[in-house]
Amino acid sequence: MPSDPVTWTALKATLANWLNRDDLSTTEIPEAIALAERRFQRTLFTPDREAEATLAAAAEAVTLPADLWGIRAAYVDADPKVVLEPMSLNQLRETWPAAAAGKPQNYTIRGGIMLLGPAPDSSCSIRLTYIQTIPALGASQATNWLLTAHPDAYLHGSLAELHLLLADEPRAALHTARFEEIAAEINRVGRARSHGGAPQRIRAPQVV
Repeated sequence: MPSDPVTWTALKATLANWLNRDDLSTTEIPEAIALAERRFQRTLFTPDREAEATLAAAAEAVTLPADLWGIRAAYVDADPKVVLEPMSLNQLRETWPAAAAGKPQNYTIRGGIMLLGPAPDSSCSIRLTYIQTIPALGASQATNWLLTAHPDAYLHGSLAELHLLLADEPRAALHTARFEEIAAEINRVGRARSHGGAPQRIRAPQVV
C-alpha cells in the first residue's frame, strides 16, 4: 500500500500517478497545488492555525505578524485589561479623531498594520490571538502541518484544480465534493479539540 505524500515532492508524484498522464508540463501540477492552497486559506480553520503574539504599541499604527491571516481576539495587556473591538476604517476615524489619545479601545487592519483608536497616550502591550497563514509548499517549504496531518485534503483539493485545467468537469466535481467533505471533517474535529463540549460564541475573524 503506498504511503501518504507528506512532502511537496511526494505530493507532486502522487498527483501525477492519480492523473496517469504524461502530457502535463512541470509547472501545471505545482500551479494546481498553489490554487488548492488558496482555497485552504479560506476554508480550513483549526487550532493548528492559531497563534499568540505580543505587540508593542507606542503610536496609532502597530505592525502585525508577517504570517497573520486574520484576528481572533486582541486586548490591551493592562490592569484592567481592555478588549479591543474591531471597526471599519471610516468608523475608527469618525469615533477617534486624529488628536485623540488614551487607552486604545478599537482597531482596524490596513495592509499588515493595526490602527488603534484612540492612539495610545503611553506605550502599552497588545496581546493578539490570530489565525496564521498556512505555509505554502514549494522548493523551500518541503512540508507543513496540513500536508503532514491531512494529505487527503491536499490530494483532492489539487486534483480538483488539475481536472478543471484539463476540462474534465465530472472528475473536477468529484474531487471538489470529496475535498469539501474532508474540509468539513477537519473543521469539525478542530472545533471539538478547541472547545470540547462547551457552548461556543461564534465570532468571525477580521481578515487582513
